[in-house]
Amino acid sequence: MILRLIVENFASFKDAVEFNTFPSSKSQSHNNHKVKCGHATVLRLGAIYGANGAGKSNLLSALGLLCQLVRQESLQKVSIGDDITFKFDSKCANTPSGIALEYCYNNNVFYYHIEFYKDRIVLEELFLSKTNRDELLLKHDENGLYISKDCFSNGYNDQFADGLSRLVRSDMLALSFVGRLYANEFPAIANAYAWFVNKLRIVLPDATTGFIPHFLDTDNEFKKLVNATIKEMNTGISQLNVKIDPIDEDAIKQNSYLSAAISAAKQYPGMPQPLFGLKRGDIANVVFMNGQLVLKTLVALHVDASGTETEVPIYLESDGTRRIIEYMPLLYTITQENSVYVVDEIERSIHPILIKAIVRKLSEMSGTMGQLIFTTHESALLDQNIFRPDEIWFAQKDIEQATQLYPLSDFNVHKTANIENGYLNGRYGAIPFLSNLKDLNW
Repeated sequence: MILRLIVENFASFKDAVEFNTFPSSKSQSHNNHKVKCGHATVLRLGAIYGANGAGKSNLLSALGLLCQLVRQESLQKVSIGDDITFKFDSKCANTPSGIALEYCYNNNVFYYHIEFYKDRIVLEELFLSKTNRDELLLKHDENGLYISKDCFSNGYNDQFADGLSRLVRSDMLALSFVGRLYANEFPAIANAYAWFVNKLRIVLPDATTGFIPHFLDTDNEFKKLVNATIKEMNTGISQLNVKIDPIDEDAIKQNSYLSAAISAAKQYPGMPQPLFGLKRGDIANVVFMNGQLVLKTLVALHVDASGTETEVPIYLESDGTRRIIEYMPLLYTITQENSVYVVDEIERSIHPILIKAIVRKLSEMSGTMGQLIFTTHESALLDQNIFRPDEIWFAQKDIEQATQLYPLSDFNVHKTANIENGYLNGRYGAIPFLSNLKDLNW
């Protein structure tokens, strides 16, 4: 679970700005949205609104960059560019950018903070957050690498610590290096690292997945959820099925998309490999199972008025229907495990009624274990029957063109108030400012 995200001198963020998922004392509705995480209590839903260019996506980009850096282990392996700093203050060009994240994993609350400038890490810190104090686990800066003596599973070793410090370069993330290669020696650090790899999922507007066919074929509970939900969405699809075809390697040597997926499938037997580029809009994967390579392709069944079933390839379905299908793993995973999904433009290509039905379903489900945070322009979701006021955030630029964030709970909102109308009428800010269109002869 994410507790808070802090961004500084990154894109449209100048000074440190915080987004958090802490419940407000002003909000008393939807108690099932509150989740206990270690010593903290957090909310499992978060929606971020704002005009185009207000900085909503920049917040998610910062989180995505942090996740990518941790997974890739080095600034050298990630394309950051020289233009990520705040552009409306010349002093920011020569100042490090900072991203900090507080999150909970296995009932431990971690606070991870990095500051970076061009191709080097200026400061990296990992804390174990406790009720009354924070315990420093790791620190990496120009003076080298420090690891708390309490982190050593086999007792502190001065020579080992010094050797690690020499191995971690200025462009490297110590959390990744230590957490990946020395998990047994430093279990607390490995635990903090594992959350980025296993539990954080960031979904961008053009993101696609090729894993659905395999999971639909092998996981009956997932299949039940998918087919029950797809009927509720009234897309015209009665059921999703998986078409399984053996792969003849000799016949597809010229297909670069298949060749890459086949190589990966052989390297990781039983693991589905996404297949992109075979047909635009198709959802398929390659799996090496039981000593055989197979292509699993998602197909949709439609039933006409006479009851006749017709199989339709997914690439012939609408963008909105495919987007709904892409959300199926999100819905299933959030209900089953404490994963975090962060989605940019959750409503893209989906009708307002459908996206509202999806989000309402997550809001009403009891026992949901995961967390969903998303950006959106869809005002139909501004409904107190779905969200608590402290789960709705707004992004707006100030006079310096810097993004500021604030929750709806900062306002005195009655529990019966129509917050959609209030937002569209400008009561909470974070809407586009339009000049007089009559001046443009509209």
